[in-house]
Amino acid sequence: MITSSGRQSIPTPFLIKSWPKPITDESISSKIIDLPTCHEEIRSQVESSGDILIRVVTWNQQAKEPPHPEYLAKLLFPHRYHLVVVGSQECENSFAKSIVMPSKPKWTSCLKEALGDEYEVLRSHSLQASHIIVFAHKAIAHLISDLRSIAVATGLGDRLGNKGGISISFKVADSSFCFVNAHLAAHQHAAIRRTNEFRRISNHIVAGLLHQKRSSEVSESTSSDEECTTGCFQDEDEGEDVLPQYSSDDLRTDSGPQLNPLIDVFDKVFWFGDLNFRVYGTREVVDGMLESHMHDALLCNDQLTMLMRFNRVFCGFSEGPLNFFPTYKFDRDSDHYDSSQRRRVPSWTDRILYKKDASTQVLSYCSQPEIKSSDHRPVYATFRSRIQIDNAFVGEAATSWKKRIEREIKSEACCIS
Repeated sequence: MITSSGRQSIPTPFLIKSWPKPITDESISSKIIDLPTCHEEIRSQVESSGDILIRVVTWNQQAKEPPHPEYLAKLLFPHRYHLVVVGSQECENSFAKSIVMPSKPKWTSCLKEALGDEYEVLRSHSLQASHIIVFAHKAIAHLISDLRSIAVATGLGDRLGNKGGISISFKVADSSFCFVNAHLAAHQHAAIRRTNEFRRISNHIVAGLLHQKRSSEVSESTSSDEECTTGCFQDEDEGEDVLPQYSSDDLRTDSGPQLNPLIDVFDKVFWFGDLNFRVYGTREVVDGMLESHMHDALLCNDQLTMLMRFNRVFCGFSEGPLNFFPTYKFDRDSDHYDSSQRRRVPSWTDRILYKKDASTQVLSYCSQPEIKSSDHRPVYATFRSRIQIDNAFVGEAATSWKKRIEREIKSEACCIS
């Protein structure tokens, strides 16, 4: 149906739909028991129960100045967690500036101030304008080992770092973790390219980490807090054997591998970022669906939701309820979707996926609508995950950590020229 104004309207029978309630921090505040103030008590709880709280945040900053650390802490880190992982895209500088200035000192400093002295930076890693940083509460830092990171470019010719993914992996006690922050290809028509980038990044992270172990290129720590220019994986031959290749324009269920390689290699996997998957539809139709709160219809037309059901590249991954409004594209400092001439279709571009695991529970998953400095809204998720702990390992780890804490934890960046 077309209205007198020329806008396509939504049939009346569908207007009865209501928007589901998102899982916000506020809605779960009674379910999260904040960490004790005593480090020894935190350590004892983790070592006895194996449960840890993980906070993951992704945000495309559009190279804009972030909010004040105190405001950031209130909106993005309202509780205290054992691990905090923040992935950002278009961070601090534009892509052009990031070619010559890949490190993110201002953003890192802002996050440190927001989280406070109870947290240690385990590692940060930059791929030009993208960045990932992992913080650990000092009470559990002694349980962390085997820190590694790697960047995979998927920009022009799979060499340019304007698009790509960055991974930081490590062990917490006897459980292995992998966190991947990515910025995938843009535009509504590029779903196939994004899927292939997801595959390539996953593939090359596994191959690159195997390469690092063989060549012993990564050390445990360094005395410098500056980001260095190592850790990039570009060897095509190393990546081809990990994940079988298939037609670049084939998204059918019966094509490709049985499982994403990251699922096999790590106990816990978190894959997030500006994944850039869009909602199919014209701007007029999608606007109408949003105004009518047609959540189910929008979700059925979300590219990533469909791919996670039918494409094996995403096999083994899950996502919390997508009950928040689309996070892209907003006019700056407003709640209005893109009013420019291009009028991009509102979409859930910013996502947090995780490995399906009976011992990992999603506690919260939502956007933060109060942070409006970018054309994207930040997205956060809180997880409770159970780790495997060997009592013998705990004693050895505590001794080892006392030596490591005397030096600065390694921060690593990847610069691709």
